[in-house]
Amino acid sequence: MTFYTDKRDLADRLIGDKGQAVSLRRTSQTGPAWDPTNATADYATTAAKVEFTLKQMQGGNVLDTDERWLVAAGPLTALGIASVAVPDAIVTADGVVHPVLIAKPLNPAGVVVFYDCHVRF
Repeated sequence: MTFYTDKRDLADRLIGDKGQAVSLRRTSQTGPAWDPTNATADYATTAAKVEFTLKQMQGGNVLDTDERWLVAAGPLTALGIASVAVPDAIVTADGVVHPVLIAKPLNPAGVVVFYDCHVRF
């Protein structure tokens, strides 16, 4: 194990302790461009809802209904998911879908520790 892999495990544990079980919903298109078929897949992970920083709030891109979620990277990495990006969505256990607007990975030395996601209803 590398130093940052250990930190990812710690982040996964902390997010799991303070957060909840969620799914990362990813939609992909197959078939010809004139008649595409959408396929949706859900990948289990954990996420914790946290407050936006003052700097993020002052940037002017945060609406009252927006939320910030820290998403555990370890379970996603184990499932072969290497990134979180638009048009992915976070789906909570009660079925609420939160489309991802911005997803920033914390990835020192190329090891993704967690994803910092700005989502909107």
